[in-house]
Amino acid sequence: MKALSLLVLISFIIAAAAECPFSHGNDGGNGGANAPPKYDNSPGYSPPANNDTTPSTPASGTPTASPGASPALAPAASPALTPELAPAPAPSLNKTNNGSLSPDYYANICPNLESLVQGAVRGMMASSPIAAAATLRLFFHDCFITGCDASLLIQNPNNDDEQHSSENMFLRADGYKTIAAAKAVVDADPQCANKVSCADIMALAARDAVALSGGPTWKVELGRYDALGARASDVDLPLTTEDVRALMKRFSAHGLTVDDLVALSGGHTLGATSCVFVNSRIYPTADAFLDPGFASQLQRICPSNLDPNTFVFFDQSVTSFDNNYFLMVQQKKGVLFSDSALYFDSSSKGIVDKFAADQNAFFTQFISSMVRLGRLGLKTAANGEIRATCTKPN
Repeated sequence: MKALSLLVLISFIIAAAAECPFSHGNDGGNGGANAPPKYDNSPGYSPPANNDTTPSTPASGTPTASPGASPALAPAASPALTPELAPAPAPSLNKTNNGSLSPDYYANICPNLESLVQGAVRGMMASSPIAAAATLRLFFHDCFITGCDASLLIQNPNNDDEQHSSENMFLRADGYKTIAAAKAVVDADPQCANKVSCADIMALAARDAVALSGGPTWKVELGRYDALGARASDVDLPLTTEDVRALMKRFSAHGLTVDDLVALSGGHTLGATSCVFVNSRIYPTADAFLDPGFASQLQRICPSNLDPNTFVFFDQSVTSFDNNYFLMVQQKKGVLFSDSALYFDSSSKGIVDKFAADQNAFFTQFISSMVRLGRLGLKTAANGEIRATCTKPN
């Protein structure tokens, strides 16, 4: 009965587990089991069971998990580590595009902002187990495209927007709904109405999603402006099939380091991924970066005749933000190639070892990396606005 209950829980939360926070896009394929399409699979990714690609409409079906998924991804035993929950000091602020951010930006504009957003995120997490992972993933995707400007939320009449790009079309509705709920609560406060950017709401919601999942919290720098538009052609995200060298070319272009790459990849700790992004590693034979026993377990979970609605957990703690992901990577049990690659490159292996041994070290770097990510592509009053409706320019 206990095992059955676990599987019932798994089937309920798996869609979000796949909604890992920091996803990597995938290169184009022909649709076969060994050629995954160019859909992103980050810590926050989960194709809708009904193949609905409209972000504003939640998927009606719930993907199912293979009974073998849980034991296959059991993490190695490690001492329990208690995260430091006090807000950590942010790294020194860099001013980008003449923009200036401050944790106190809304102190006199919307003094209740943080509690309003946190309440909305908490409410969504209570109603949807995938809300946290989906919300965190939105922030990464938004920032990594044209900067942290909420351009990902825009819906163009002709669908030529970031949401409808191949890399983003399967972002789960729960993330968008969380931001919409937070925006509604903020604007319901007369002192705050139409004075807080959607980009800042996304940054706060991502932080709260992590903290409310057992991860660290930190002071979020605020004062962003929203983008004036969005184009699908701007989307160019990291791929699950890329090695560290290729991934670092992308991260370096944004001024991010290998420490940022490894820490942000740790966002996979919240979720799972579709077999769409696993089968190319295990058929016709498993690649050399996988533990043979683990590869056999993956083959039992993911059929060779690809079922995109079957999922594999990145680690056992599906909805808890912790360092179990790095324990899996150490054991050659990284689910994605881009996960495994972190342990087979000299520039990142030592970082994986450090985070696997010390959860607080991971949390500290994750905070720093999230702050650095949040500074990308800042918009000002000259090239941005405070959108009244997050889904369209004013």
